[in-house]
Amino acid sequence: MKTTILSIVIASLVAVASLSQTVIAQTGRPSTKVDVPFAFDYGTQHFAPGVYTVSMGDKNILTLSGGNRSSWAMIQAGYDPTQHKAGYVVFRKYGDQYFLTEYSPASGNLHASVFESDAERRAAHDFAANHGTPSRVQLAVLSNASGQAQSK
Repeated sequence: MKTTILSIVIASLVAVASLSQTVIAQTGRPSTKVDVPFAFDYGTQHFAPGVYTVSMGDKNILTLSGGNRSSWAMIQAGYDPTQHKAGYVVFRKYGDQYFLTEYSPASGNLHASVFESDAERRAAHDFAANHGTPSRVQLAVLSNASGQAQSK
């Protein structure tokens, strides 16, 4: 009985994730590319350095995709009173571990904060015990039209 319920729950989660990806692709919401020069974690996945597309699916989901990998995570989206000319992503760095934590697309007032994952909570706890406060790494997003980095 427990395995049947677990199978149903897993199948439901897979269906919701697949549907979310389809909805995200069709919404035309803000989407930008960012060249990340280091490995990082996002949601429950680990990503290698590379160029990634960051998209807002709806007001509570941020999607990251690149190469053959894709992941989404719950976010808290909000209004930022300062309009950004250039978009950016922010990572929190704990030693040699990076976690995607913020996204703000260019030319808008949207700001998304990624909810802390279990892996980040563990890294933060371990890092705080030995080193103190994590550092913040901000990267400019690439222009969709020319692929050149935007200045801030």
